[in-house]
Amino acid sequence: MANNTTLQPEKPKETAVLETNERSDNPWLEAWRNLMRNRSARAGLIIIGFLVFVLIFAPVIATHDPLLSMIGIDGEVPPLPRKAPCIPLFGCEEPMHILGLDLNARDLFSRVVWGTRQSLPVGFIAVSISISVGTFLGLVAGYAGGWLDNLIMRIMDVVLAFPALLLAIAIVTILGPGLINALIAISIVAIPSYARIARASTISLKEQEYVTAERALGATPGRILFTQILPNALTPLIVQGTLGVGTAVLDAAALSFLGLGAQPPTPEWGQILSESRNYVFTSPHMVFFPGFAIMLTVLGFNLLGDGMRDALDPRLNRN
Repeated sequence: MANNTTLQPEKPKETAVLETNERSDNPWLEAWRNLMRNRSARAGLIIIGFLVFVLIFAPVIATHDPLLSMIGIDGEVPPLPRKAPCIPLFGCEEPMHILGLDLNARDLFSRVVWGTRQSLPVGFIAVSISISVGTFLGLVAGYAGGWLDNLIMRIMDVVLAFPALLLAIAIVTILGPGLINALIAISIVAIPSYARIARASTISLKEQEYVTAERALGATPGRILFTQILPNALTPLIVQGTLGVGTAVLDAAALSFLGLGAQPPTPEWGQILSESRNYVFTSPHMVFFPGFAIMLTVLGFNLLGDGMRDALDPRLNRN
């Protein structure tokens, strides 16, 4: 009896192997593809992209000077402070004040738009400083070990023993109120988390075969740390840094709300909330819109951070 079973050709199998090798040869491209498959990451990228767009084109998007009061300027009849939002679709006579006015009769829409130029850079710069210092300390502590490791990590433990916001308040109180000092305080309180992540990765990587081979060839500790260990320890640091930007923006807004960050009349979201907190029931629009901007920023970075964690985790099985 004839056997009609046909043998599968070898070419598709080889093609599949080649495609697998191409994907493995470019891990960052594969991570980007995995990131784009994640719905949360895509939503986070859209939100962050929108905020960056507003930051870049704030002078074009804003309808008024964020520091200029509208009293005696906008028309013959001076507008009232704390005026409600004005939406043209509902028969509004002054369509330019789409989010209303604040207690000093300044255009709230313009102040919220310009607030992106205060809040977002604080988050990015604070995380850049803390991740640079924390990663360096963690690499040194994990690779050196011994008394140097104990010294660095005990200092980090002391910093972690204090609640982050309370420690930031104490630092700003010593340095003096201001957005720059708030940025420095936020950077300092975030250093231990990055140091611990970098130290844990260094301890697990320094005994790997490729690190041992590099050491046997006479490479200096600095070369080993920055060319062999650091590139392989970046994944958790990138994820933590992405999540940390949202936390830094929130901390900066909290310090400004308490009067320790941005000072009047700076259009910073926390400062706008601080000026409007006594009118939350009579003029809720002055509180809602800057609060919504803060919430949207933190949500965007949290969604992106969760997506990056899933995309960069090699233990997850993907099709």
